[in-house]
Amino acid sequence: MKDYNIHTINAAFAGRSIESFLKGELKLSRRTISSLKRNQSLRLNGGEARTNMQLKEGDILEITLAAEESESILPEPMELDIVYEDEYLIVINKPYAMPVHPTKGHIMGTLANGLVYYWMNNERSTVIRPVNRLDKDTSGLVVFAKNSHIQHLLSLSMGKPEFKKRYTAIVDGSMEGREGTVDAPIAREIDQRIKRVVREDGDSSVTHYQVLECYKDAALLDIILETGRTHQIRVHLSYIGHPLIGDTLYGGSDRMDRHALHAYEITMKHPINSNWLKLSAEMPKDMKDLLECLRRKE
Repeated sequence: MKDYNIHTINAAFAGRSIESFLKGELKLSRRTISSLKRNQSLRLNGGEARTNMQLKEGDILEITLAAEESESILPEPMELDIVYEDEYLIVINKPYAMPVHPTKGHIMGTLANGLVYYWMNNERSTVIRPVNRLDKDTSGLVVFAKNSHIQHLLSLSMGKPEFKKRYTAIVDGSMEGREGTVDAPIAREIDQRIKRVVREDGDSSVTHYQVLECYKDAALLDIILETGRTHQIRVHLSYIGHPLIGDTLYGGSDRMDRHALHAYEITMKHPINSNWLKLSAEMPKDMKDLLECLRRKE
C-alpha cells in the first residue's frame, strides 16, 4: 500500500466531508473522485465510506486507486537512461532522434515503447503518462507519472516555481554579454500542422535566456521556460534572430544534424513527500563536439 493511500485526518478537516478532503488536501481530480465512488474504493476507519460522510480528527481514510489497463503501445527492448525512479514517477534522459510517444507514422522506436517493455518486465501497469514532452530531436529529461493521480499533481505544478525546466541551446549569431526575456504569444502557423509562429492571437509564452559563451558566429545559452508551448524555445529564438543551430524549420544553419537543444535540468517538488528533486542530464556528445568546433574557430 502506497503511503498516499492512507491518511490520518487532522484538525483542519474535522467537520468537513470526505470529498472536501479529497479535493482540498489530496488535490484529486473530479475524474479520479468519480472513479473512487464508482469502484467503492474508499474506507473510513476500516468500514465502507461515502464522499459525503463527515470527518473527525484522528479518522483513518484509506484510498485504493483502481488498476489501470494497458495501452496499445507495443513493448520494445531498449537501453533507458533512467535518471530517477521511485514508486510514483520515473525520469528518463531521452536521446535525440527519438519521439516520446508513438504516432500513426511512427509506432515503434519511441521512448514510450521502451518504457512499456521496462515496466512489463517489472510487472507494472504499462499506461504511459508523460508529464512533460520534448520534440523528437530535443534530447534530455522527460518525466513520467506512474498513475493518473501523480500525473494530475505534477501537471498542477507545471508553470509554477515548484517545477522548473532548464535547457542548453546553441544558436546562430553572436550574443556576447546578453541576457533577456522573450515574451511573445505563439500560435499554429496557418495551414501548417507542425510549424508555430509568434502572433498576437497566440497563447502567452515566456522564455528567459542567459548567454554562457559567445563565439564568432554562434552562442551557448542557458534557458528557463516560464510556459511550455509547442516549439516554444525554437520559435522564440528564431523570433529574436538567433535560431537554434540545426533547426532548419525555423531558419537555423545546417551545421548540425538536429537542432542543438538539450533539456539538462529539472527542479521539482515531489508530489507526495514534498522533497525537492534536482535532476540533471549531461550534454550529449554531438552538442559537445559542436561546441569544441566553435571554440577552435575563435
